[in-house]
Amino acid sequence: MKQTDLALRPATESDLNAVVAVHQQAFKGFLMTLLGPRFLKGYYQCVLEYRQPIFHVAEYNGRVVGFVAGFVNPPRFYEMLRQRKKNLALAAASHLVWRPHLWRRALSSLRRAETIALETDMPSLAELASLGVGPNAQGRGIGKRLVFAFLKTAAQQGVREVVLTTDAHNNDTVNAFYQKLGFVCTRQFWHTPNRLMNEYRLTLEQVELERQR
Repeated sequence: MKQTDLALRPATESDLNAVVAVHQQAFKGFLMTLLGPRFLKGYYQCVLEYRQPIFHVAEYNGRVVGFVAGFVNPPRFYEMLRQRKKNLALAAASHLVWRPHLWRRALSSLRRAETIALETDMPSLAELASLGVGPNAQGRGIGKRLVFAFLKTAAQQGVREVVLTTDAHNNDTVNAFYQKLGFVCTRQFWHTPNRLMNEYRLTLEQVELERQR
């Protein structure tokens, strides 16, 4: 795979099935993946239809091999999710029926989303919610290019800071990846009693200062 043949562009509705496929490959065993492809497509449809999305795909030879998805002003996005929770729940229903152990994790995620939705507007904050690269395309710098595309778009929309969360345990490669890009772990919290999360933040003004040196 040649970097010159790789194209990054804004995601469109026609990319959603490919984004879901990459997500399933990149996040095996994670809650959103276990909730099924209909749920994933509904979620990424929400990102796409949000008023301030930041959603890019990496395309190689006409095939989507990676993506980054997020949004400006997280409370307003989670408010939108809360309004659509019945449709999302229906999309995940069959998977929850056959995997009742997922209910606790799903409810924990729902509570977190509803808590954020009640917060005041944060127009200068963007959340990088999901970054995925297909297994056959990993190790080629695609994830880094997608993050830079996200940061550039965020800056163009007046964002000053980007936040993301990722697992604290058994996730050294991902944590090192974000730290190398300049993200700083600002806090840890328990998403569930067995899942400790790292919250990372990056100030875009600091990124610009580093580029000027």
